[in-house]
Amino acid sequence: MKPFSLCTQWVIFALAQAKDLATRNSLCAAELELKLEAIMSSITEPVAIPAEQTPVPPPPRSNERLLSLDVFRGLTLAAMIFVNAHVDRLGYPYIMHARWHGWGLADLCFPFFLFIVGVAIPYAFASRLERGVRRAELYRHIVSRTIILFACGLVLNCFPLDSAPWLQFSTLRYLGVLQRIALCYCAVSVIYLRGIKSRGQAIITASLLIFYFIMLKFVPVPGHGVGILEREGNWIQYIDLHLMRGHLQSSTYEDKGLLSTLPAIATTLIGTMVGQHLRSARSALEKTAQFLLVGNVMMFLGLFWSIWFPINQHLWSSSLVLFMCGMATVILAGCYYLADIRRITWWTKPFVILALNSLTVFMGTWLFMSVLDKIKVHLNDGTVMSVWRLSYYRWFASWAGPVPASIPFGFANILLFLAILTLMYKKGIFLKA
Repeated sequence: MKPFSLCTQWVIFALAQAKDLATRNSLCAAELELKLEAIMSSITEPVAIPAEQTPVPPPPRSNERLLSLDVFRGLTLAAMIFVNAHVDRLGYPYIMHARWHGWGLADLCFPFFLFIVGVAIPYAFASRLERGVRRAELYRHIVSRTIILFACGLVLNCFPLDSAPWLQFSTLRYLGVLQRIALCYCAVSVIYLRGIKSRGQAIITASLLIFYFIMLKFVPVPGHGVGILEREGNWIQYIDLHLMRGHLQSSTYEDKGLLSTLPAIATTLIGTMVGQHLRSARSALEKTAQFLLVGNVMMFLGLFWSIWFPINQHLWSSSLVLFMCGMATVILAGCYYLADIRRITWWTKPFVILALNSLTVFMGTWLFMSVLDKIKVHLNDGTVMSVWRLSYYRWFASWAGPVPASIPFGFANILLFLAILTLMYKKGIFLKA
């Protein structure tokens, strides 16, 4: 039985005294005894707390690891595995990369990941600065991590996913996904460590997006003209051909070009501003509401800007930056509310496992597909097919059809890598740059 409050004890004492007095005055003690027992039972009954008044655990402190950020990173990596597991461009248009203008599910992954890199920067550096780590040491960490990420990207470029031969150093592609992540991480980390506040970061972000828009829309490209937003004849191609000819994604174009790295840096900066706001002292629900509002405003501005500057991941257009960062902010707000505020975490474990080994996921999926695509099998009818294509057509397309098979094939790849990473997680194996 729960201990009584002081007030309750006084009530029981007064009733007991009344009972004694009644006995001395020849009253009916038995009747008073029944009343006393009734009062005692009503006092000791448990009081139900309404569900809406049940206290919610507080969100993590500013120096704690954000579960929602790991979940969002894991969701993005799972989507990346899913959309990359396609054969012969067989798949639904809204899932695959847009051929040029526009966007599909596949076009969300890279902008989201750069956004996540930006969100993580304040958490990574602020906690170390609070522990007294010298800035010179942090700069050395930035340089070393940038070099490692860039080198990992070069290693992957030695094993292309197309029909090109492996280890062709004379034509080795210089840029790529990990290289762009390295450059954006380096630039934004330096901006953050230089002490530039959110307002200055917003000015830099707006300047990059407007400068890029003006360059591509209004500055004539020598030998081509002005405002060309196609694969041939824009400023991105012109700069890359003059600086990296022979080391591009194709003979004439680089999808992750030098000039388009500028709006990619803006993408990461927006993530950093979101991360700084997450670490602020504002209430968790207030931050969630603000993220939902700002995210939807950015999406609207991105769609509005796309009237003149189409959403295009190949160009990394300014409208793409606003639209994708707005969507990422909304999704992160949802993850933050569920995982960090309400602590509804039963669904988060698989995504956390993916997130804690993100470099393994990216490099592993690339090498896995590249190796299986290079191993050839001679079939009974005389045709030659790679193991990658054979597994798709024989185990999935044979019963689901060529295009619908892309759905179960994508999920099968997610489950395969999740099983491998779960073993690594249980053994405490985490590969980091």
